[in-house]
Amino acid sequence: MKSELIRIDGGTQPRAKVDETVVAEYAEAIREGVKFPELVVFSDGADIWLADGFHRYHAFRAAGIEDVPVFIRNGTRRDAVLYSVGANAHHGLRRSNEDKRKAVQTLLADPEWAAWSDREIARHCNVHHQLVATVRSSLDDHPVTTEPAEKPAGRTY
Repeated sequence: MKSELIRIDGGTQPRAKVDETVVAEYAEAIREGVKFPELVVFSDGADIWLADGFHRYHAFRAAGIEDVPVFIRNGTRRDAVLYSVGANAHHGLRRSNEDKRKAVQTLLADPEWAAWSDREIARHCNVHHQLVATVRSSLDDHPVTTEPAEKPAGRTY
C-alpha cells in the first residue's frame, strides 16, 4: 500500500514520541533488505488509519520506500485508537513508562472509555490496573490511597 494513503494524524499514535534513532536504524535495515512485520491499519472505507507500526512507517518513508506492507482490518479511527493503545506490549520497541501512561490517558480522555473499570482499561492497554488507577486519580486531582478509610473494629492479630 502507498504510505501516503495511510493516515497518522488521528490520535492513533500510542507513544509519547517517535524515537528518531530507531527510525534511522529501521530505515537502514530496510535498505539492506531486512523484512519487517506488516503495519496494522484500520480502514473505514474512506480513510486508512495506522494503528501499529509508527516507527516502521517512518522508517519506510526515510528509506524512500513508498509501498509498505500492511495488514488491513475493517474499522474506524476509534477502532484504530483502541487497538493502538495495547500495541508494542509484546513486540517491537519496548514501551517506556511515558508510553504506557499516554496509552492510559488516551482512553481516559474519551467519555465512553473513561467509564470503563480500571481493569478493563488496563486489559486494553496491556498495563497493570494500578497504573490506570494512578493516572485516573491524577487526572481527577484525587489522591491515590490503598489504605481502607477506617480500620475495622475488633482485634488485630
